[in-house]
Amino acid sequence: SHPALGAASRSRSTVEAPWKFEVPDGDRSLAFGSFDNLIRLTDDLQKADSQVDSIVHRIERQFIEVEPKAEFKVKSQRQEKPFMDYLKTWQWDEAKYPKSRSISENLTLLMSVVTKLDEEARNKTAQYSDLKTARGNIAKKDGVSLANRDLVDVLTPDVVKMTGSPADDFIYTEHLTTVVVICPRGSDQEFLAQYMRYTENIVPMSARKFQGMDDKEGNTLWRVVMFRSAAENFKKQCREKRLVIRDFDYSEDGYKKLKAQREQVEEAVRRQHSLIQDLYKAAWSDAMVAWVHVKAMRVFVESVLRFGMPPRFASFIVAPKASSTAAARKAIAEVLSRGGGAGPAGEKATAAEGQDDEDDYPYVSLTFVPFNAPRS
Repeated sequence: SHPALGAASRSRSTVEAPWKFEVPDGDRSLAFGSFDNLIRLTDDLQKADSQVDSIVHRIERQFIEVEPKAEFKVKSQRQEKPFMDYLKTWQWDEAKYPKSRSISENLTLLMSVVTKLDEEARNKTAQYSDLKTARGNIAKKDGVSLANRDLVDVLTPDVVKMTGSPADDFIYTEHLTTVVVICPRGSDQEFLAQYMRYTENIVPMSARKFQGMDDKEGNTLWRVVMFRSAAENFKKQCREKRLVIRDFDYSEDGYKKLKAQREQVEEAVRRQHSLIQDLYKAAWSDAMVAWVHVKAMRVFVESVLRFGMPPRFASFIVAPKASSTAAARKAIAEVLSRGGGAGPAGEKATAAEGQDDEDDYPYVSLTFVPFNAPRS
């Protein structure tokens, strides 16, 4: 029979090739049952290949998003290796996928494991996104106008005077309250001249500017003390005069609680970031191991269907530059011709570029793009 090649093309870097891809054949071949099972496996394996492809590359993208300098290593059969070393020395994992079990059974188990990996990665990613959203919602917002900043970050205990005396910046009693007003650039004097006439029951001369709080737009921050019964009407009058009212009740305890909450959320984000880094690293490795085994199963099934029984074939990995694929196809065709192969395989390379269709060549040919996420 003709030799079959499992072609792994377009790796991230140029690799000396070909090298042997040790798909079990002969006396150690995979179990498949009947010829009808092989026909069904052709479709099942193609679907599984596509699904695992998507999962591996989704985890790859997720890993790079949280760790731009991520190192992709494969841990298999008690050894951890860089991806290309793993591929060059690949052996069928008998412990995970015993050859005594049928290809169909191994495929079912494999897809179950990969699907669970994908679900776990998705769930942990969602949790991480939720935590980052929560952190953003309570984060200190610098560089924005007073109208949009959270005043809890502006009027902090280190700048607000609260000694329990009538001179405090904020007065809160059974009958009195303090209202915060933002005056647009150039409106301070007009505000000072008129605010006591906005409504009744304003504490005379209680308007006080918070020094050093002006924003980049020139807006200034003030407080006015009044009877609680006057607050709503005062706010209405301010809005009519295009002054900005901020509903804010100063609380030192509230500030401390918010600060503690921010620290807790920040720590939760850090923990989750570390957790998903480890998760993506392990999930990518396990999914890649599964994917290479799917490729091996496909090479085996397609080779038996094409070259017959008993299963005897040689499979190799060829990793040319993307621009050299046609030349590599032509070189393979020449080798096969010298070895008794048939068919103008090299002439079909351009038409079949990127297709996963072994019928275009006198050998089994599968494409394999292990990495596709952009790297910084």
